[in-house]
Amino acid sequence: MKKPILPTVMLAVVCAALVIIGRESNLSSVITVGGIPFAFTDAFVMIAAGVGGLGCGLASFVILFVSEFLRRSGDASLYSISIYLMLVLWTAWLAYKGWFRTVWRALVSWVATTALLAFMWLVAFTVLPMPGSGVIYQGVSYPRLLLMAAPETLLAVAVLLFMERFAPKELKHAFVTGMECFDRRYSVLPRRVTVLSLLEALVLSAVAIIVTNLFAASREGVTFCFRYISSRWAENLQLGLTMMCAAVPTAYLLNLFIMNNIVRPVNAMSRLMDDYFSVDERERARQLPDLDIHSGDEVERLYHSLQKMVADMSDHIDRILENERRTAHLTKDFMLALAKAVDAKDHYTSGHSQRVAEYAREIARRMGKSAAEQEEIYTLGLLHDIGKIGVPEAIINKNGRLTDEEFGKIKEHPVMGHEILKNVEEIPTLATGARWHHERYDGRGYPDGLAGKDIPEAARIIGVADAYDAMTSNRAYSNIRPQAQVRAEIERCKGSQFDPEIADIMLQMIDDDKAYTMHE
Repeated sequence: MKKPILPTVMLAVVCAALVIIGRESNLSSVITVGGIPFAFTDAFVMIAAGVGGLGCGLASFVILFVSEFLRRSGDASLYSISIYLMLVLWTAWLAYKGWFRTVWRALVSWVATTALLAFMWLVAFTVLPMPGSGVIYQGVSYPRLLLMAAPETLLAVAVLLFMERFAPKELKHAFVTGMECFDRRYSVLPRRVTVLSLLEALVLSAVAIIVTNLFAASREGVTFCFRYISSRWAENLQLGLTMMCAAVPTAYLLNLFIMNNIVRPVNAMSRLMDDYFSVDERERARQLPDLDIHSGDEVERLYHSLQKMVADMSDHIDRILENERRTAHLTKDFMLALAKAVDAKDHYTSGHSQRVAEYAREIARRMGKSAAEQEEIYTLGLLHDIGKIGVPEAIINKNGRLTDEEFGKIKEHPVMGHEILKNVEEIPTLATGARWHHERYDGRGYPDGLAGKDIPEAARIIGVADAYDAMTSNRAYSNIRPQAQVRAEIERCKGSQFDPEIADIMLQMIDDDKAYTMHE
């Protein structure tokens, strides 16, 4: 997440230097146009914040505060720094809101900024002790202050309007600015960073006040106590305000640097890994998307380590998925072979299990089941008759009516199939279709006499599919029935033998099969 920091810092330094030169030179307050004295020092603070964004403006302000502090021999002018800070925050906000994009909006910004600057001057000239040559402003009326502030703010607004309207896009993108297409956090105050900076500045200001009073008490030979601190409230208030003006922007820039170069990249990596592991293995990319982290420190090395780990892990996942695919293919082929082996016991039901599985899968699809659920029901359909392995072939292939004892043997095959399949841990529901596909919706089926929704849904689906194939296949006791007769039988048994909802889906499949291709 590399940002063009160098141009922004250079702009902050140049603007601060121009303010210092204008302030220290003889031109600082003697330039006269029409009898109105003014200086252009405040304009450069506005330009820094309007072109370079909030970070650039605050950096320029910190430089100015240090120079003011040194110029006053340790007594920074609260008058100057409070106005500088106000201009930085105000202009950065205007730039972010787009107030320099049109001539009309720029004129409104100029009037508002002029009024605000003149008001700040009025407060400073009235309340605060004036530093040095500032005494010449005392007693000046507010309208005259407006005329004095207008040329400064007009210069700044004109430069910002020119930058917005006519500057090449490449020049705009050289700065982290509050103008178009730039990140909000560089133009306005992020709430959490601001609150943290205020708290840090409060602690620093409190420490500065305590240390200053300690030295003062020692120098005056008095006892340091709360009463002594309260007796110096005016000095402490000015020191506290001065420290807050300096400490808040400094802490803000430091916190923003930490957030942009450490916290935000780490959070981005964390979210990326969460997203990476939240998707199916087959959808994962072989490497992490490029986050453009080029900080040249431990954070960048951590990101490259994550990329290597993901690449290695992707190779490992690919191997696992390939083995899983081969195993699944082998398992499916094995189950199909097993189903054919079961059907081979009955000379009249070749392909019965596979057809039942396909009908069941189509019913599941029309019910809105997922692809995985459809395949699971297909597998249950393949092995629903596996219990017939334990039934003598003589009974299965007998021509003519079965005796009660022989039919009893046939009725044992669901339980036998359940016993065979119940220990297959990979597909816990596999035994469901085998045990309960002969249950009836009215509770008159076998082996357990379940009724209604107590019958597992997969078994209810396979039961309809099994009955349909029995009527549309050649058997020892019957031939393929006409489609209309099959439809009428399913309609008649809806609600008694079959689940009505599943039977309706089977009826739809029959109606869609105009050519009657859905039979043996």
